[in-house]
Amino acid sequence: MNIKTTLKSTVAVAALFAVAAPVANAADDTLKSGNKNSLAISGQVVRAIFHADNGVSSKTFQGGGNWTSSRVRWVASGKLNENVTVGATIEMNIPLSQASGTERLGTQQADGAAQTDTTAWGIRQENVWAKHKKLGKLTMGNTSPAADATSEVTFSGVGIFAKSDGDSYGSGIFYQNTSTASAPTTSSVSIGGSVSNLDHVSRTDVIRYDSPKFGGMTLGTSAISGGIWDVALRYSAKFGAVKVKAGAGYTNTNQTTASSNFIATGSVAILHDSGLTIALAGGKQNFSGPSSKSSNGIVGGGALAVDTNFNGTEDPSFFYVGAGYNTKIFGVGGTNFLFKWNQTQDAVRIANNDDNEAESIGVAVQQNFSAIGASIGVEYMRYSYESKSNVTNNTFDDVDVIALMTVFAF
Repeated sequence: MNIKTTLKSTVAVAALFAVAAPVANAADDTLKSGNKNSLAISGQVVRAIFHADNGVSSKTFQGGGNWTSSRVRWVASGKLNENVTVGATIEMNIPLSQASGTERLGTQQADGAAQTDTTAWGIRQENVWAKHKKLGKLTMGNTSPAADATSEVTFSGVGIFAKSDGDSYGSGIFYQNTSTASAPTTSSVSIGGSVSNLDHVSRTDVIRYDSPKFGGMTLGTSAISGGIWDVALRYSAKFGAVKVKAGAGYTNTNQTTASSNFIATGSVAILHDSGLTIALAGGKQNFSGPSSKSSNGIVGGGALAVDTNFNGTEDPSFFYVGAGYNTKIFGVGGTNFLFKWNQTQDAVRIANNDDNEAESIGVAVQQNFSAIGASIGVEYMRYSYESKSNVTNNTFDDVDVIALMTVFAF
C-alpha cells in the first residue's frame, strides 16, 4: 500500500466533506457568495391521509398539504451598513402528488374520483426588500399584502391545519343536494367555496411598507397590482400571565370591480401561561349600488346573485372562534389541542352567494418534534351548508372529514 497516495486521498475526502457540510446541514447554515451576501435555504414537505364522507359516499385519499403545502425557499441578504439590511426572497410551491383540493366524492351511483397531480412549480414569493432598524421595511414584488392574515391571529400551536377560514382537508368535495325527487345529486357548492375568513389574497404583486414596532404596534400598507390598496394594524403585548395578539385589516377593492367596495377583517388571540388559549375573528365584504344586485364579477371569484329574498344582496361575512390548550406531554416537543368553529354567511366564492350559510366545526391535535423540525397532527371536521333562498328550498348532507397530517421542515 502506498502511504503517500493514501494520505492524499484521505486529505482530499476530508476537504470535500468540509466544503459539502454547510450545504447538507440544517437551515441555520448559510451559503456565502463573493459579494458577502448570505443565502439561507429552507422549506418543508407535507403529506396527509384523510377519509371523507358526504352522506351518500365515502372515500380515503392521500395527498399533499392543504392550508400549508410542500415548498422550498431561498432568502438572500446582505448588510448595507449597520442600520440597513437588503435582501431578496424566492419561494416556490413544488409539484404535488395527489394535490389536496382536487378530491371528489360521488353519489350513491358513483364513488367519486381520485385526486390529480400538480405537475408545475408555482410561484409563492419573488421579491426584493430593504429593512432599516428605525424606519421599517420596504418590499417590492410578489409577496403577502399588508392586510394578509389579519383574520388569522392565533396562539393555538395547531398551525399545520387551516386557521380561521374553516377550510381544511376535503375542500374540493361538493355537498350533496338531498331535496331532489329521486336520489341525492351533486351540488355546485364545494366545502372550500362555502367557508371563508375573507382573506383577500395571500400573495400578489405589491409595493409594501411595514413600520417598526412602537408601543407593541406595527402599521403596514401596500399598493397592490391593479389599483387595490390595503392597510393593516397589528399589536402584541404581555400583561402578567397573559399574552395578547391582534390584527385588523382594510382592503379597498373598488378600483377593480364596480360592485365591491372593501373587505374588512380582524382577529384577536389570548394565551395564558397555563397554556389555555382563545381566538376570535370576523370580517365583512361590502357591496353597494345597483351593480351589486345583479350578476357582476367580484374579487375572489364567483358572481353576485339576483336578490333571492327580496331584501337586498347580502354582504358576505364570517365569524370564528377557536379555543385550545398548549402543553408538553412528551419531551420531544409541545402538544397542542384546538376546538374551532367558523360560520360563513353568503360566501363570496359561491356563484349564487345570496342568502346562504355554511358552518365548519372541528377538533385538532398537533404533536411537535422540535429537534428535527417535524410535526404530526390529527383533525376531525364537519361541514354543513344551507340555502336560505325563498325561491328554491334545498337541503344538503353534512360532510365529515378526518385527517392525519405530517410536516417535515428543513
